[in-house]
Amino acid sequence: MGLANPDYGKGVFRRRLHWQARAGCVAVALEDSNHGFKLQLHHDGRQITRIEAQPLRHPFTTCPEAVGNVQHIIGLALSDVAAQRARLPQASNCTHLVDMALLAASHAADGANGVDGTNDANSTDDPETAPQRLYDITIDDENTEGLTRARICCDGEQVHDWLIRQHQVVAPADLAGQPVMRGFYHWAVQRFAGMPLEAAQLLQRGYFVAQARRSVYLPIADYPARSDGMPIGACYSYNTGAVERALRIHGSVRNYSHSAERLLQFDPLPAAPQQQAATAADSKDAGHENRQRSTAVPQALQVQVIDTEAQ
Repeated sequence: MGLANPDYGKGVFRRRLHWQARAGCVAVALEDSNHGFKLQLHHDGRQITRIEAQPLRHPFTTCPEAVGNVQHIIGLALSDVAAQRARLPQASNCTHLVDMALLAASHAADGANGVDGTNDANSTDDPETAPQRLYDITIDDENTEGLTRARICCDGEQVHDWLIRQHQVVAPADLAGQPVMRGFYHWAVQRFAGMPLEAAQLLQRGYFVAQARRSVYLPIADYPARSDGMPIGACYSYNTGAVERALRIHGSVRNYSHSAERLLQFDPLPAAPQQQAATAADSKDAGHENRQRSTAVPQALQVQVIDTEAQ
């Protein structure tokens, strides 16, 4: 396990997700403090025909290996969600790519009908008018009273705003006592439908990932995946065959507490310390300006693990 994050309680976890449905393809992009992924699901209107996934930022060196496994839903009917889930078992997949692929499949028809269900096929090849949604998820660090505020906006409009204590909703009152970890889906599907259900599921995922803000893993070499104590099979990198090899990646964790505008910009990872030293040695005569350009990463994102604003 990692060390307690000394800055926990002073910031927020942020996740941004965007999907867009065009004729024959749904594109999904996701970025948060720990992850950056893009995925495109291609289809013929009936079946999934191709999936392209780009793991741009991820916790472990083994995470990209899971890209091949999400291809197992190719050939399945867009409408057969049960079959899609069955082909994507938790232990052999990246949780986030699975979520993105299932989300994309669920919106394939929007590329022909529009996000509101109306037939508007003429607009689906135009990025400006194709059906799309932009979700912003914000999870406050737990306060001194044990409360966490979790909220999600869709296209700038708030959808859900929950107060949570010990993984149960405290407010709003009509949701009080409902779990936000195990057992969440059972009540959420009975309470919500359509976009509010989609938003609730995304908020729950964000809340789960936000727990990572509680810990830091420095120096990263001392904290390979096998040291985390996670159950075997929690995801691809925590499964037998991968967890023994999975190492943390320098600069993969960022703090967007005060820089939400950088989400979905997919800024590149900073060079690892040994790479920075080698670059400096090789280019010491190239001039200060050229050296700055060669390692250009926004100042707020030059981090090793936790704080985008500390550097």
